[in-house]
Amino acid sequence: MSDKYKPYDLSFKKTFLLPKFWPVWFGVFAIYLLAFMPVKPRDKFARFIAKKLFSLKMMAKRKKVAKINLSMCFPEMDDTEQDRIIMVNLVTFCQTILSYAEPSARSRAYNRDRMIVHGGENLFPLLEQGKACILLVPHSFAIDFAGLHIASYGAPFCTMFNNSENELFDWLMTRQRAMFGGTVYHRKAGLGALVKSLKSGESCYYLPDEDHGPKRSVFAPLFATQKATLPVMGKLAEKTNALVVPVYAAYNESLGKFETFIRPAMQNFPSESPEQDAVMMNKEIEALIECGVDQYMWTLRLLRTRPDGKKIY
Repeated sequence: MSDKYKPYDLSFKKTFLLPKFWPVWFGVFAIYLLAFMPVKPRDKFARFIAKKLFSLKMMAKRKKVAKINLSMCFPEMDDTEQDRIIMVNLVTFCQTILSYAEPSARSRAYNRDRMIVHGGENLFPLLEQGKACILLVPHSFAIDFAGLHIASYGAPFCTMFNNSENELFDWLMTRQRAMFGGTVYHRKAGLGALVKSLKSGESCYYLPDEDHGPKRSVFAPLFATQKATLPVMGKLAEKTNALVVPVYAAYNESLGKFETFIRPAMQNFPSESPEQDAVMMNKEIEALIECGVDQYMWTLRLLRTRPDGKKIY
């Protein structure tokens, strides 16, 4: 395999022991301890933290972005419902963060018991047959938990990773994502890395809903607005003969369980044009978001690129 398509290096580096990384290690220790705390009181603690964060000045920009996104997608939605969704977003974020070490710290049986899967018949038989699948997964706070749950049943998976400013944090995140033998590529590896993995028999966990700017995107409807959409899913499916299976990850606080919603594989996809592929993909994203509107990451700048070129954030 060429260096261009080389997976992320999961080897431990001695530099991770330097004092500048000690705060991260302390955070890891705390998160590992929380993994053994009973779920209900931990969720209540996370809700308490979220309520404190909600009114802080530092949240103003995030809340503004979320309100713009919600107003564009659901113009009929009032301020009260917007605030409710943003609050649930923040609560879910805190609850998933406090749960984040569970896949590594707790047993496979424990983690499987923490997950409810809806529509497993749409995916697991395909994986058992050895068919390559591209999981179309919009951004939600529980995406890692759904991906790890699916991978824990033994099907080989690949995904892409965009580094942060902290090398140790990146290593810890990527190490957990690859804990069941998955392959993780840096985003700079490009589409070719995913093509190689899919052709070799791996399936792919693909997040399709970020705004990558006007040069490589086409505009397609998303609820009541138009969204700049990267039309690569069709190319990826065509080059690899992979099936595209839409998946949504959520957290159900009342049950104390993570939920994975799996829809049937997309039919007649790819289509005859990138534009139609984008339309079909966004239709699936809409259907997934409707499984839990308040679970979607509305704080992302999803609609940064506009057809008229205007800035909305």
